[in-house]
Amino acid sequence: MAALAIDDKRMRILAAALDLFEKRGFDGVAVPEIARGARVATGTIYRYFKTKEELVNALYRHWKGAYNEQILGPVPEGLGAREIFSTYWRRMAEFARKHYRAVRFLDLHYHAPYLDAKSRAMEGIYMVTAKAFMEAGRESGTLRPLDPALVVALMWGATAGLNKFVRDGALVFDDETSNAMEDALWRAIAATARSNEHSKGKRHGTQKKR
Repeated sequence: MAALAIDDKRMRILAAALDLFEKRGFDGVAVPEIARGARVATGTIYRYFKTKEELVNALYRHWKGAYNEQILGPVPEGLGAREIFSTYWRRMAEFARKHYRAVRFLDLHYHAPYLDAKSRAMEGIYMVTAKAFMEAGRESGTLRPLDPALVVALMWGATAGLNKFVRDGALVFDDETSNAMEDALWRAIAATARSNEHSKGKRHGTQKKR
């Protein structure tokens, strides 16, 4: 029971830090404010995290780890590039809908100067996956010869952008919006419109007759 209580305090601190860092940024938040939000004494925070920088890195790794686990999980075998792309995008969209504040936090703090090497290294697995996906797609003639980092930027930018417009009330992040964005992104990386339509037909099981 004592261990659970300690873990609960740590999670409350991380939750309060997410709330404040997402709203006001790292420099705009003081540790005592986080303590008040977590309902703990300021000294309690320093028992878990020596500095505010250590706290923000722990928070970043917590959410980046959750993001990587959901997005980069195993993909069913036998899927074509279009279906694999759809799998990744839908995972990203689901995460953004469920954890929209975490997505904004990750977007705002990505490559911030106070992130340490361990936090930055969490991008590596994402780029490895993107590189493998793009190489396979180029070899099959399905994808354009784009830098994998560009594709990651396109997909992450779309997620973060949708998140912003939804919060501003300009869009509703429903299935229709997600599907429209998915198709737009696919058209940006697909080798040709023909391969796009062919793969899309396979995805829905309704290929056009020749």
